[in-house]
Amino acid sequence: METYCAHLHNSIYLSPTGDARPCCRYRESLNLSWNENTDDIINSPQYNELRNKADNGIPLDGCQKCYAEDRAGIESIRSRVNKKFPKPKNKLEYLEISFNNICNLKCVGCEPKYSNLWGRDLEVPNPEVYNNASLPKDLSELKFLTFFGGEPFATSEHQNFLDGIVEQGYASNISVQYTTNCTLMPSTDWVDTVNKFKDVTVICSIDGIGNINEDIRQNSKWHKVLKVFSFFKSIDVRLVVNSVIMQNNIHHLKDFAEWINQQDIDEWRCNVLTWPEHLRIDKLPSTDKQELYDIISNIKCPDKNNILEYLV
Repeated sequence: METYCAHLHNSIYLSPTGDARPCCRYRESLNLSWNENTDDIINSPQYNELRNKADNGIPLDGCQKCYAEDRAGIESIRSRVNKKFPKPKNKLEYLEISFNNICNLKCVGCEPKYSNLWGRDLEVPNPEVYNNASLPKDLSELKFLTFFGGEPFATSEHQNFLDGIVEQGYASNISVQYTTNCTLMPSTDWVDTVNKFKDVTVICSIDGIGNINEDIRQNSKWHKVLKVFSFFKSIDVRLVVNSVIMQNNIHHLKDFAEWINQQDIDEWRCNVLTWPEHLRIDKLPSTDKQELYDIISNIKCPDKNNILEYLV
């Protein structure tokens, strides 16, 4: 099994609580916090230990999702980043950042650390969390910047961060990516700002058509999703739809696939939900799984083999 990953050499993911890790998928805390001197994170003892293990073929506990995708024969994030950075520099080239957990939705597969509305609903003592991240002191090697939430368009931190990069003169070197629930319209200032960057990708999290998406992404309205989605289609961005496949939408995947394949987008990605367990498609009754296996085998859908593996 391949275990080498460029993320362990050149990347930082900063969570809403300020926890720093090699990427958004890495599930184990390293007890690292944000530092404007990002070399202190990337060359920390924790990162060095992970690199030594992975470079020598030792699987890492926090990387199991990518390993599972590799085994299923689909392109994992690990594989993608290795192509993007064949010779990582042990410097900050790739930054993924969530400034807070502020969100306007309560998605069924989410939790308080990524949605303050879930925190309020579950009566968490401090439902809103912020990490107060500042710009890195050295942006000279940064090539890729991605914003997560919460919902990034629900607050202005991402805009302030971009403005700081523009002021320092590095924007044209950097590709920017957003992951959004596609319910909030960006400002005119945002459009003007991102046009100064190398290129922009917008990943819209959409899990079904109409009430299917509304039931999964609670508080969303389908007509608003369509309006924001149309806006992104009208501007100069690379547009991606990311869908989480779960019990709530898999019975409607055929209709959803037909709708997606009629849209003018650059890519559709499907990820199989692994948490919470009661929504996993491998927990469906065997009769449902057999029926769905036959249907999904014949539809045009990305990562289909990975979905089918959960139905065996």
